[in-house]
Amino acid sequence: MTLDPGNYECPTHHTDLTGLVEEALDNSLHVAYRRPLLGRKPAGPFQVIVTCPGTGGARPHPLTCTGKQAP
Repeated sequence: MTLDPGNYECPTHHTDLTGLVEEALDNSLHVAYRRPLLGRKPAGPFQVIVTCPGTGGARPHPLTCTGKQAP
């Protein structure tokens, strides 16, 4: 899977969230798209909510990430 943008970072804590975004996409149901052929993920825009773990004693918080994906 190719993401655009290629990585996601919490603007507050400067923590890399790309893995969490990829995991959320792998676990999501793409009900707005036609059924992909042979189990492939559909390409197109996405919006997922991930949890930034925070840093230096900061509390975890939700963060909405948007972008496009291509199989």
